[in-house]
Order: sequence, then structure tokens, then C-alpha cells
Amino acid sequence: MHETTAPALRVAIVDDEPLARSRLRRLLGQIACPPTTILFECGNAEAVLAEGPGLALDAVFIDIEMPGGSGLAALEQWQGPRPEFVFVTAHHEHALKAFDLQATDYVTKPVSEKRLHQTLTRLWSHCRATGPGASADGSGEGPGLTERQIQVLTLLGEGLSNKAIARVLGLSHFTVRNHLMALFRLYGVSRRGDLCHVARPGKAGSGRRPITVAHPETGTAGSRATGLHAASETAAQGW
Repeated sequence: MHETTAPALRVAIVDDEPLARSRLRRLLGQIACPPTTILFECGNAEAVLAEGPGLALDAVFIDIEMPGGSGLAALEQWQGPRPEFVFVTAHHEHALKAFDLQATDYVTKPVSEKRLHQTLTRLWSHCRATGPGASADGSGEGPGLTERQIQVLTLLGEGLSNKAIARVLGLSHFTVRNHLMALFRLYGVSRRGDLCHVARPGKAGSGRRPITVAHPETGTAGSRATGLHAASETAAQGW
């Protein structure tokens, strides 16, 4: 296994069942890479909402159905920069809602060490890609965005849905969703409208320069305006 000297992922465990918390704690301790450190542990959503935002967490492992408030509600109500959310639950039926809310992963109980390792690897990748960093020009002022992220932001600002953005850029809608999840994390927001407000392309380092994309039907390069026109018939809020 590849070793790393990088800081451990800072996580919280939220579950109303003490045995479930204990098992997850033990499994996390058994996985050496990526490493984790548990900063907070509690049995209800209210506690993590009260204490979590002050802990600089990288991720929250949280159950969904708990007395006093659900894990889904905790994700929606989080104040300030939001850590990655991983739902750990015995219920399959909430997965779509969880991913609609930009959850990073959805793990069903009983959790295996292999499955948890996959989750930690995903978290590590997300945190490295979206953590604090220098701007695109190396000035250190604001987040640095890739050209693809700037393209996604620009098209999002034009009101296109995920599927329409995918069509214009020649990507799968899953890839577009992943770009948006990274951007939500980077800017500490959870809604598309908020992302457009805080991450306008001009603020993202693009200067609103023309974006070259593949034409959705011919596959040839064209201007962003051409791509937008071709996708406008399918554009809608959400997907």
C-alpha cells in the first residue's frame, strides 16, 4: 500500500447507534492510507450542526434516520464552508436525494473495510482537488480553477441544466455533476444559484474569454455561443 505523509482527513461521525459509531471508528482506524483523524463524534444531527462548522472538518460520516433530525437535513442546514458528506445508512431509498444535495458518497450498512477504503480514497481526491490553493495565476488570491471548471461555471451562469452543459461540452452528465460537486465544495455553497453568484466567470479568472466546445451534433469545434444555441432547447433548471 502506498504510504503518505500528508495530513490526515479530519472527520466527524454522526449516528444515534453507539455500536454503529464504534464499528465505523474501528474501521477507520484499520485503514492506514488515506489516514483519518476523528475530530468529533455524536449521536444526533443537532450536535454536529452546532459544533461541526467550527472544527475545520474535511468530511462528515452521518446516518440519515435519527431521532431529532435527519442527516439529509443536516447537510441542507450546514452553515459556512461545508465539508464532504458521506451518508452511512441501512436505507437504500434516500440515495437519489442525497446525491441531489451534493453528497460525496452513500454507503449502506453493514460497512465493509473495502467499501470504506473506496470512500476514503474518493474523499482524499475531492479534498486535494478542492482544498484551499493558489489562484490560476499563482497569486494566491482566490481559488484556482481549471479551464473545464470555468466552462461549466460559464454555462451554468447562462441557465443551462447539467444535461445541457454536458451536451455542449461533450461530457457525460455524471462528469458535469462531479465538476459541480467540486465547485460547491470549493466555494462553500450548496445551491446552483449561490454558486453562480459567488463564482461568476469573471471572478474565476476567465475574464469571460471565449470558450471553445465541441458542437453537440457535428462534433466540430465552435464558439460557446454556438453550443449554447444548440443546447438551449433542452436547457432547464436541474436535471
